[in-house]
Amino acid sequence: MIHSGFRLGARLCVGILLLAVALPAGAEDNQDYNKGLEAYKAREYSNAILRFQKVVEQSPEHAGSYYLLGLSLRADNQTSKALASLRKATELDPTSASYAIALGQTLIQAKQYNDAYLTLKKVRYSNLDARARQSYAPAFANAAIRAGFPGEAISVLEAQTKATPKNAEMFYTLGYAYSKEEDYGKAFTAFKKGFELDPSSTKSGTSAVKSAISAGRRAGGSQKDSYYSQGAVIAEKLASASPTFDNLLLAGETRLGAKDYQKALGWFDRARSKQPQNVLVHYYHSQCNTNLGQYNSGISDLQQALKIGVSGSMRTKVYNQMGFIYDKTKQYDQAATAYSNAGNTKMVKSVQQKKADAAKNVEADKAKAAYEEKLRALEFQIKELEGIGEVEEANDLREHLEKLREQ
Repeated sequence: MIHSGFRLGARLCVGILLLAVALPAGAEDNQDYNKGLEAYKAREYSNAILRFQKVVEQSPEHAGSYYLLGLSLRADNQTSKALASLRKATELDPTSASYAIALGQTLIQAKQYNDAYLTLKKVRYSNLDARARQSYAPAFANAAIRAGFPGEAISVLEAQTKATPKNAEMFYTLGYAYSKEEDYGKAFTAFKKGFELDPSSTKSGTSAVKSAISAGRRAGGSQKDSYYSQGAVIAEKLASASPTFDNLLLAGETRLGAKDYQKALGWFDRARSKQPQNVLVHYYHSQCNTNLGQYNSGISDLQQALKIGVSGSMRTKVYNQMGFIYDKTKQYDQAATAYSNAGNTKMVKSVQQKKADAAKNVEADKAKAAYEEKLRALEFQIKELEGIGEVEEANDLREHLEKLREQ
């Protein structure tokens, strides 16, 4: 199946690091500062912004006030202004991890992934406390993955999933990082864990199934069967809970990969009833029928796909599958035509050679049959001669028969 790929959730799995901030001189009595904090906690962001703007005007060198102003602006969806305030906070206090994390989160929201990655890379995960790590890990992972460095996200996510083993979203992000590294086996393990922790997460379940299929295609033997079988269990749960075409197709595909062709046919039948004009489901249906030895049904599936209309790589797959079935049933002319339509010149030559060999075998079989008939006729003649007492002539004929058998 041609998958759309795994998807990193648009909503960042991050927490707000509203840590204790050192107050500027005289802030104990600063009504704007105190009222700003109260407004922020009450989610009255417009009021919080007004209060903190006054504070930074009064204390322009206080990093914490810029930090709180930036958080308020971000919460009010004023991303550009939030970035300016948070950048100012990190300039004034470049040692603060909380300021850097908040800036990195906001850069991600602004889709400035490379800047977010560079900002968060400066923070050492090992130096953070448990609470800060929960905010840092997904933020850095998102930034690193989107900036093109998924491998760097993995070590942080592996550590964080051990620290918070019940965080389903963290396991999903870990699976996504592994999938970007094309390590589909580990991606499947992470996605599967995320789905087990949160069975309502269709994105974790769907990603687990797709990674199982990708891992299965690259594996061999019992490991291949294991990936498909495990993926099928999840796919069937998804399809049973929500029998959409895509879910039904995935359930069929995993059962096909697990060589459980009869079950796969059942899922593909249901998928086909949802979208009877979908070429892919007819192609998969044909594969099941072919593996079950139901060759006529397999051809009918492919003919239906051609009737609907196929192009590109799918056209090649359909004709190659058709060629395989005709080859299997020794219909070499039809096989050659199908392989030719697939552009598979190697297999065209192969079936043409098989046809020529088959023709030679037919002639050889005819010659052999005629020869054996001649021997039987001689044996009959010998018995007749012996019956009328022509022993010497019968012996001469028997000697001739033995020489023929030795040839």
